[in-house]
Amino acid sequence: MINYNKNVLINECLTTYYDTFAHTLDTADYVPEKFNNKILKYIFKNMRKQFRRLDKEDKRYQAALQAKENEKLKRAKAKIAAENKAKKRLEKLQAPLLKFKEKQELKAQKKQFKAEFKQYKADFRRQKKQSKRK
Repeated sequence: MINYNKNVLINECLTTYYDTFAHTLDTADYVPEKFNNKILKYIFKNMRKQFRRLDKEDKRYQAALQAKENEKLKRAKAKIAAENKAKKRLEKLQAPLLKFKEKQELKAQKKQFKAEFKQYKADFRRQKKQSKRK
């Protein structure tokens, strides 16, 4: 995950410090080197301090962002779980209806089989009578 927040904060910080450096460069001609070195050390010290603050702030931001992502994920999982629960409940309610339909189909098949068997018997008897006549 690219850390855009930290990059923005660092750019802001560096802009401020580059501006400070620009002011010290103007004085480099007439201020002794000893004092310029002290000023540069002070600037670097403050910049390190500011970067530490940026890191802390960024950690807070990233934690909040991660918490939001986790919350979204929890909501999505809860939604899916609720849908699955509703689907199971519906299946449970429809189970008796499906059993009833199965029984009806079996009865219809048995009826059809009995009718076909009756027809077969009748045909068989007819053929038997015809064969006796000949």
